[in-house]
Amino acid sequence: MIGSETIIGMRYILKQPLGTGGMGAVFRAQDRLMGGTIALKRIRDDESTRSDGDTDAENQRLALAQEFRVLSSLRHPNIISVIDYGFDEDKKPFYTMELLEGAQNILEAGRGRSLSDQLSLIAQVLQALRYLHRRGVIHRDLKPHNVLVVNDQVKVLDFGLSVIGDDSTINAGSTTAGTLAYMAPEVLMGQAADESADLYAVGMMVFELVAGHHPFDTGDITALING
Repeated sequence: MIGSETIIGMRYILKQPLGTGGMGAVFRAQDRLMGGTIALKRIRDDESTRSDGDTDAENQRLALAQEFRVLSSLRHPNIISVIDYGFDEDKKPFYTMELLEGAQNILEAGRGRSLSDQLSLIAQVLQALRYLHRRGVIHRDLKPHNVLVVNDQVKVLDFGLSVIGDDSTINAGSTTAGTLAYMAPEVLMGQAADESADLYAVGMMVFELVAGHHPFDTGDITALING
């Protein structure tokens, strides 16, 4: 903290929050070294995520580090680009990535547009998936809020639950992971997610985009589980 500003890694000035997830929070930040504006993701620090023990805290750090490791190995126009990784004054990790100004999720971006335009957005998601799957990366949490659109270009993001191949050290013990409304039936039954689980999630988004609503009642957990 310098004055009223929060400085992360002696380089990034935190601005307004952009969003939060199960573990991380994303902020707009000013890069004092390069002079640009970027997005910074760090571990959330609130009552719902404070660790009850050293093991949980370490798992959070490892998860964020793993997310950066996955993203730093990827270079594709439809996947978010990461920039830097470091630690704050409390030795908590963070990473920075490109800032998607004026982004909408894929449902917002495609609403009211022609079928051709909607399918163009979906095609970009599938191109990103083909790239990921060829490299052994399973996203595991594809949903509208993790598929953003800027100037008609899709960007897939939030790889916090991703796995690479059969690496059992990644997200150990979290076979059933993801967002219920987009989770494949086999994953709900305890099977490990594979390429088909990612494609199932895309199928749900295609239905929503074209039909204007989810195929199931997302407010009814029983209906979602039973299909």
